[in-house]
Amino acid sequence: MRAILKAPLYKITLLATLAMASSCKNLEAREAISTRTSTTTDFSIERNKELYAAQEAQIEEIIAADSLDYQRSASGFYYTFIKQDSIITDRAKYGDRVTIEYNISSIDNQPIYTTSELSPLTKSLEQEYGIFKGLREGLKLMQENDEAIFYFPSYAAYGFYGDQDRIGINTPIRSRVKLLKIE
Repeated sequence: MRAILKAPLYKITLLATLAMASSCKNLEAREAISTRTSTTTDFSIERNKELYAAQEAQIEEIIAADSLDYQRSASGFYYTFIKQDSIITDRAKYGDRVTIEYNISSIDNQPIYTTSELSPLTKSLEQEYGIFKGLREGLKLMQENDEAIFYFPSYAAYGFYGDQDRIGINTPIRSRVKLLKIE
């Protein structure tokens, strides 16, 4: 009777060992079935390039007709100083707290938000909320008491969503800014 029990136990142990050994096979990464990107993404990229080019051309046409000398920033917006201190002092930088007066208008200078509605505003340049991307970058070009005019394409302003009040989606804007204080 003992011999009968040993034979099946031996076979079961052998089968279990073989099953475990064969399951330890190295896993290989599967290759992608398709390397093509989404057509929706491609369409969105093309649309954004066209939108940016149209806004850039519109802004360049407006500043070409203006008597002031505008410069293009590395971030893609245009600016000119109305008032700039001839003595170079510290410029606003990331982490600084700034107090500003500013307005926002359409690029053809129709008021959207007046200075009295928005000013004075005190914010840290590291805060995302309250100061849009282009304005944060523009303030880094300024010293205390400087005053400048900025033209921001929509991607540097309120972008795809607008401000969900008076500034529509994908709307380029103009802003006149005075930097009152850097802390």
